[in-house]
Amino acid sequence: MFDLILVVSAIYYSIEIILFLFALNKDKRRNPINTETLPDVSVVVAARNEEENIERCVRSILELDYPKDKLEIIVANDGSTDRTEEIVRNLQQNNSNLKLLNIKANINNLKGKANALAQAIDKARGEIIFMTDADCAVPKTWIKGMLKYFDEETGVASGITIIESGKTFYGMQSLDWAFLLGVAASVGKLFKPVACIGNNMAFRKKAYVECGGYQNLKFSITEDFALFKAITSNGKWKYAFPVDIETLVISKPLKTWKELYHQKKRWGTGGLDTGPLGISVMIGGYIFHLLLLLSPLFINNPLSLLLALSLKLLVDGSFLFKILKKLKKLSLLKYLPFFELYYIIYVVVLPFIVFFGGKTVWKERQYKGLRNLKVIEKS
Repeated sequence: MFDLILVVSAIYYSIEIILFLFALNKDKRRNPINTETLPDVSVVVAARNEEENIERCVRSILELDYPKDKLEIIVANDGSTDRTEEIVRNLQQNNSNLKLLNIKANINNLKGKANALAQAIDKARGEIIFMTDADCAVPKTWIKGMLKYFDEETGVASGITIIESGKTFYGMQSLDWAFLLGVAASVGKLFKPVACIGNNMAFRKKAYVECGGYQNLKFSITEDFALFKAITSNGKWKYAFPVDIETLVISKPLKTWKELYHQKKRWGTGGLDTGPLGISVMIGGYIFHLLLLLSPLFINNPLSLLLALSLKLLVDGSFLFKILKKLKKLSLLKYLPFFELYYIIYVVVLPFIVFFGGKTVWKERQYKGLRNLKVIEKS
């Protein structure tokens, strides 16, 4: 009986991934860029103790292929106690479109990163607001590439971000990001948004104001998706999920398993906000991966396990191949075996981490549950 359930769940999972694979083909650009009517844009970066990353991030934005008089860059310094402010001020000397905003107080009931972003966005003059993180680097084509997915009805778009590779641990993370964001993009194209990444996101300021901005949102540990949902919830604004090398953002990897644990706990907690559709997408994968972990104890015929694993490798590999081919990152497929082992384990363990793993720590802040946040005081 266990063998049959395992094979059936493997087939169900395979059909689901194949459906997502076909959805990637729906990724079509809507509009060519008219260089004579480019909109004013603002790029917002929230930074908290990012002295190791902020210069790389800001320099990549300064090098964007976009008219300087139409490009505004705002770094929201969120209570940094290191050299983050000093580094940004040094970069300002030769770049008049770079602005530094020191966050010294909370507005309304906002806390943490959402508070920093809200204050920066309020001051931004751009028609389209772009967001990325301080540990990211954007390509020169980022803004023009993303604008190709905007028409007059598009309110928000979120692209793909992957991790710098070079080590097995980093390459495994990169495949994880590509897979999860690829699934999010596919579900969004087929049904409705269930997730997005805030370090590669753009939205109309008009749409942001109409939904009330961060000030009007219930606190969420994944503030980026909360905003995405707020903009699209009334059905007025369309959205886009480009899987496109022109909009590909590169993020720095986490260096330790402890950091990865807290990232997954944060993402998993935020995943509770995905609603019935997001939960239903995750349940099929969870059951299948749980059965794979239990197979050594209950399997009767090893061929059943071999079939299940073969199907998983085939559909996961094909899905990642499609994404990485679009992003010209096929070399990352060499990390597929390590990713698969890691993925099977963490999918099963994640709910226990979310509900029983204690507080979430991120950027020296502690998150209790989904609502309350307090800053860890340093001695």
